[in-house]
Amino acid sequence: MSNLSKSLLLLAGVVLLSTAAYTAVFRPLILGWGASPSEATATLPGDAMAPYTSSTRAVTIDAPQEVVWQWLVQLGGDRGGFYSYTILENLLGYETDNTIVIVPEFQEMKVGRLVVATPPSAKGPAKMSWKVVAVDPGKYFVLQGWGAFVLRKAGPGKTRLIVRTHGWATPTLTAKLGYFFTMPLHYLMERRMMLGIKARAETGPGVPLSTLPDYLWLAGVFLSLLGVIALTFLAHGIWQSMATLVYGVLWLWVCLTADATPGFALALLALVAATMVWFARGRLRGSRVN
Repeated sequence: MSNLSKSLLLLAGVVLLSTAAYTAVFRPLILGWGASPSEATATLPGDAMAPYTSSTRAVTIDAPQEVVWQWLVQLGGDRGGFYSYTILENLLGYETDNTIVIVPEFQEMKVGRLVVATPPSAKGPAKMSWKVVAVDPGKYFVLQGWGAFVLRKAGPGKTRLIVRTHGWATPTLTAKLGYFFTMPLHYLMERRMMLGIKARAETGPGVPLSTLPDYLWLAGVFLSLLGVIALTFLAHGIWQSMATLVYGVLWLWVCLTADATPGFALALLALVAATMVWFARGRLRGSRVN
């Protein structure tokens, strides 16, 4: 078997092992990120409006419920943005600006209103929108095609933000596979949105929020993925191949489960880079011997 065939076989093994780990371990974790068992099983507004519940995620915010609502109600491409990864939002065509202020004219939420993915002037392809189908000001609203956004008191000056994402019909195998593999991206964006609301509610309006940690985390995750792929072509022998398989699962852990901070992503990047050097030196020594 040629070296290229061995590398492609190892790459396929990384993909298969990572998919199995995602299905068995990481997917259940991201579907219930931050939510307690009682929150995950509780009946929430809008449950009867969707085919099924896809995920229930939650985060505790050190701010009163009425303050959190002021930020939550501003969701929308034509309002305060989505408080998520700006660079990914722009790549997906959303072209939104994530505000750091509370805008009085954005504080109204009514049934029938459309929460749009992009501003009306945007030229990108992402023209999605979600219709408000239920609302109780200060407590919750439900977006058709997305899910329920619920606020509950969690003690003096604390609030639980619960986001229950609704599933949608997947009548074909292609639709099922598409749903299965796009869920991690939805999770990454939704988790960052919830943490973005948390950061704004806790720091207060007008406080500049640095995007540098986001960029460092994204760079670490992306470059680490490229590094893991490179390892499949540098690995030689059983132990290096096994190490590469482990790195594939480790990458999933950093991307999906570990805190979305630069530390984990950059540490993984450094580890992968050091391993690439180790593998490359081994290959070089082997070629000299031969």
